Amino acid sequence: MNISEGYRPHSIAIAGAWGYIGRKLLDAAWDLGINIYVHDPGTVPADVPSDRVTRIDDARAFYALPAPLFHLALHPEHRQLGMQTLLRRTQAKSPLILNEKPMATPDRPADCPDIIRATAAAGVAVLYDFPELFDDMTRRILAFLQRFDRVRIAHMAFCRSKDREAKANPRNDKRMVPIQYQESVHCLAFAIYLLSHVAGDMPSVFHEGLRANAVASSYQPPNPEIYPYVVDGRCEYSLNVAGVSITGLTDFTAGAAWSKRRVIQGHADGHPFTIEADYLENHKWLTINGVAQPCDATASSYVQIILNAWRWFQDVPVDRLMTGLYPNPRFAHVTYQLSSLLWRSAYDRDTITLDSMADLLAFDAGFAGLVDSFPHYA
Repeated sequence: MNISEGYRPHSIAIAGAWGYIGRKLLDAAWDLGINIYVHDPGTVPADVPSDRVTRIDDARAFYALPAPLFHLALHPEHRQLGMQTLLRRTQAKSPLILNEKPMATPDRPADCPDIIRATAAAGVAVLYDFPELFDDMTRRILAFLQRFDRVRIAHMAFCRSKDREAKANPRNDKRMVPIQYQESVHCLAFAIYLLSHVAGDMPSVFHEGLRANAVASSYQPPNPEIYPYVVDGRCEYSLNVAGVSITGLTDFTAGAAWSKRRVIQGHADGHPFTIEADYLENHKWLTINGVAQPCDATASSYVQIILNAWRWFQDVPVDRLMTGLYPNPRFAHVTYQLSSLLWRSAYDRDTITLDSMADLLAFDAGFAGLVDSFPHYA
């Protein structure tokens, strides 16, 4: 891939490179022709040539590397050392840090504001890799909406699904958390990102309050012995925020079709519009008012994470990158809280109503207090 120097980092350091997301970023870095450093105690996959990556076994040596971009493709409970070490580096040597979602484990909501305070104090750029937010298709959707003086989104519908129970797929051996935090969070991030850009900021999205209702069913993993309790694997939900009706289905149960579908409907300068898209890798497409838009179906979402995260890092001052409408810790906190809301609504089998963004940020799903009473896989 021919990308001009300056529009890509010269190197990337990936913690957890042999995992599913870590490997996606590693392959994307190969495609971009940038140097790759890896820290992962697992067995090197047979298809990773030793001359294509530099493996660093010592964690502290890894986090001291001069790479301008770090990706922590790790579960939240395993990011502590990396985040603490990177945040302590002098500001002149601070890299861009990309984190995998969720922002924190479901039972540790207090970690979210702690991360916000720590990153703000360090003056470091930290982003979360919700792939659709870095995707050029999303930029095109925003560009369409920004052509108008008055935009009102009335309805958004999401479907994010794949068979995560199939025993023949080794990917499914990877442990996951409840589906609301694992995957519905991507759809929630997309919704809040678009609505915030239309409204001008995030608090305005919630000025009329928020209502959430969800139902969920359990996931049946091929390796139940690695799970401390039963987790949700399917969630159907509805949200009403800023007068927008949002419906969604996240389904990782057996036989689920592969889909990353998005539908956005509303009025722009008084005229109705419908935007439809699918972000599924190798099968991407976009239509606006029924007209197919030029789209590279095979464009890698993970290449675009690297390129567009780097573009933001180069073009946007760090303080604005960390407080504006970007997938920064403040934004990720909102998506974590919305995930918590869906989980609790499904757990209680009841609708939850909140009055403001402040109420959303203060919401505690009570996950930690309920863990011991959760059922376990037989």
